This record gives sequence, structure tokens and C-alpha cells, in this order.
Amino acid sequence: MRLPDWFRDRTIRKVAKYGVPAALGKFVNAISGLVTLAILTRYLGPGPFGVIAVIRTVVTLVDSYANFNTWQAIIKYGTEAIAEHRSDDVKRVIKLSFLIDASTAVIGALVVAVLAFAIPGRFGWSSHEAALCALYSVTLVSKVSGTSDGIFRICDAYRVQAIVAGASAITMTGLVVVFVAAGASFEGCVAALIIGEVASNIATTISASWVAKQAGYAGWLGSNLTGIRTTFPGIVRFFVSTNAQLTVRNTQNELDMIVVGSMLGKEAAGLFRVTKQLGTIPGRIYFPFELVLFTELARCAARHDYKAFRGLLIRAVSIAATGAFVIWLVASIAARPMIELVAGSEFVSVAPAFRWYLLAMGVQLCSTTIQRSMIALGRPGTLFLFDTASLAVLIVAAVVGAQQWGMVGVAAAIVAHKSIQLVWSSIVVWRLLRAAEATALPVTEPTG
Repeated sequence: MRLPDWFRDRTIRKVAKYGVPAALGKFVNAISGLVTLAILTRYLGPGPFGVIAVIRTVVTLVDSYANFNTWQAIIKYGTEAIAEHRSDDVKRVIKLSFLIDASTAVIGALVVAVLAFAIPGRFGWSSHEAALCALYSVTLVSKVSGTSDGIFRICDAYRVQAIVAGASAITMTGLVVVFVAAGASFEGCVAALIIGEVASNIATTISASWVAKQAGYAGWLGSNLTGIRTTFPGIVRFFVSTNAQLTVRNTQNELDMIVVGSMLGKEAAGLFRVTKQLGTIPGRIYFPFELVLFTELARCAARHDYKAFRGLLIRAVSIAATGAFVIWLVASIAARPMIELVAGSEFVSVAPAFRWYLLAMGVQLCSTTIQRSMIALGRPGTLFLFDTASLAVLIVAAVVGAQQWGMVGVAAAIVAHKSIQLVWSSIVVWRLLRAAEATALPVTEPTG
């Protein structure tokens, strides 16, 4: 099929239709994040900003361990129930996901509070800074984002999600601006971030509940969970395996900050945080499309249409690879002025690390799409095993890289790690598709 025909494909057009508003929401989020970063780096300097960066990294890591990423189960099992017109079962999956999210949020907050006073010496924190880290755990208690994300996606409510995400990001930036303009202390800046995150979490939950009601799933909180394991065979194993896999994945994503903060100091952590903030922008814009794509891949797998699955995956990865290369080329050339514009002249020394890190994120754009397709094919366990093994490799490479070449060494280790993931996952998915196509049932055409 010729390249122009790719964009005439119904599924690709659907991904674009729903991905565009979601990406716009992420774009607003990214820009607001850059404005927030620019204000805080200039106002606080590398050292204090580095403390905030590590605090947020610790909270993110704990959240990744406690959070079961329930949106994936809502998409997989909710999509199947919707296709069979079982609205009550959709409600049951939503309720189960919500209860898991709420429970793990409380556990995560308690763990952060304990860790805050157990690890400060490793990062050179004072007891006061440790107390602020413990206070930041409040953001987790208000967070049930997995359930909200799942509702938005199975209801194709990407526009609502984008609006809420964009408004929340702007609110966060506004709070930081107000606090800084009022001459807030370091503690005041942390308070502004906490208030902004809690408000965002609450707004997201309320919006998702409204979307569920409009889609005909009102009253899901009162649904009966008795016999849900019989209705959805393997759902518990799916929850556990996808949580384990994404826990490892999020650990991989945040490990660099832990290594830099503990080995190179909090000032280096502040510098490297700028690298991550800028380097993840392409992913923030692309991943909304990728998540819409995951929903469509799950639908293809549900009706055993592996030919469409393969074609959609190839097109999506090809488009992602092209876009990632162009972004990397342009951003690499303009690295120093870009960093100076965003964070100030104190941070331009991180430009070499930024180039390597951005290359790693480009490779990740391709590998994440392929790896997510393994979950759509029902193989999260396979993905978990490899991600666990590759995490061990990343830890060693990042530590050695930090010792030998500082931040550049850490970023280069991430490039090698993402490249291994891309090659391995491509081979595995290709084999899975060949096996699935050989035993596939006749394709069931989608209704509606």
C-alpha cells in the first residue's frame, strides 16, 4: 500500500481523530510544565530545584509500585463487554479498578511518608526537606488516575480528557506564578505544586465520572462485584502482570534521576531534570496517539483481525520513527539556546546530555508502541520478564556511566537500553503475530 493510502485507512484516521485533541491537551500540559520549570529554575536555582525534582521522582516511583495501572484492564475487559452489549459488566470493571486505585493510593502515600525520613542522607537532604517530601505524599491520596483514564478511553472522551488536563496544567502554572510573585519561600513553591496536583487529580476524577454517566454507565460505584473473576477469566492475573510490567517500566523511566541525585548531587539532579523535562516533550505529544492506538489494537485482537493489527502497528511505528528523527535532529542543533531560553544560562552545561537523552526518547517512541501491542495480544507476562531483565542491565550501565562520564554517561546508558528494548520487542511481536494468524478464528466485523 502506498504511503498516502495509510492516511485513508479508517483506523488510522480514527486514531488521528481522537489522538489530536488528546495530544493538544498534552501539548498544553508540556508548555505549562516548561513555564513552571522556567520560573522555578530561575527563582530557586539548581540546588533547591534539584530537591524538588528528586522529591517528585520519589513520589512518582512509589506511585508506580503501588499503582495497578487499571486503565489497561478497563480497556481490555471493558472493550470486550461493550462489544457484547454487557453494560453492567462494564460498570463492574470500572468499580473494581476504582477500589484498587483508591486502596493503592493510600498505601503509596504511607510508603512515601516513611521513605521521606529513611532516605534523606543519600540525597543530602535536611530533615526539613524530608518533611516536605512526606507532605508531598498527599498528592497520591487524591489520585485514581488509572480508572479515570480507562473511562475516558473506552468512551472515546479524549476531548474532555484533553480539556481537563490542559486546564489543570494551566492552573498549576498559575499557582506557581502567584506564589513566586508573592515572594514565596522554597516551602511555598512546594505547597503550590502540591495544591496544583491535588486539584488536578480531583478534577480528573469528577470529569471521568461525568463521562461514564453520559455513556450510560451511571451508578458504577454501586455495582456488584460478586463473580467478577468468573465473568472475566484471568482478570486478576492481568491486573498483577500489567502492574508488575508498568512498575518496572516506570522504574526504568525514573531511575536516571535517582542515580544522578544520589551519585552526582542535588545540583546535578536539578540540571538533569531540565534534560528530562525537555526530552520527554515529543513523547508527551505522541503518547496520546499511542494510547488511542492501543485501544484500537485491543479491538483488532478481540475480533481476531491480525492482518489489520499488523498493518496498523507497522504504520504507527513508521510514522513515530520519522517524527522522532526529525525532532531529534532539530532539537540537537538548537540544544544550547533552547535550554538557555527555558531554564537560564546556569543550565546550558547539560546540553550534551540532553542530545543523548532526546535520542533515547525517540527510540522509546517506537519501542513503547510495539511493547504495548504485546499487552493487546494478551502477553503482559512476557513483557514483564524482559523488562525486569533489562532493568538490571540499565542499573549497571547507568551507575557505570555516571561514575565515568557523569550525566552524559547516564543518558548514553538510556540510549543503549531503549535500543535493546526496540529490537527485542519487535522480534517477539512478529513471532506472536505469526502464531496468532496461524490459529485465528474468522474475523468478526465491528458493529456500529
